[in-house]
Amino acid sequence: MNRNKKGVMPTITRATYKSVKKFDRQQFEKFCMDLYKFGYEDGRESVPGVDLTMVYEAIAGIRGIGQKKLGEIKARIEPLFREEQG
Repeated sequence: MNRNKKGVMPTITRATYKSVKKFDRQQFEKFCMDLYKFGYEDGRESVPGVDLTMVYEAIAGIRGIGQKKLGEIKARIEPLFREEQG
């Protein structure tokens, strides 16, 4: 099951349904993983990412937050986002 050029999941037709019924376990696992990847990629694209520079600018605009405290906040937040991406 390959993505077409537009990056949209192909529709499941009756022919696809009939062929899935004949799949062995490995073929069915691959089919399910492909479906999952389509959904995962579509979901990931629909959620905007977090721009840390904008977050830091918003925090810096708070009265009472100086450069030293902002540096401490950055030091605590940045490792959390590196763990998510890795």
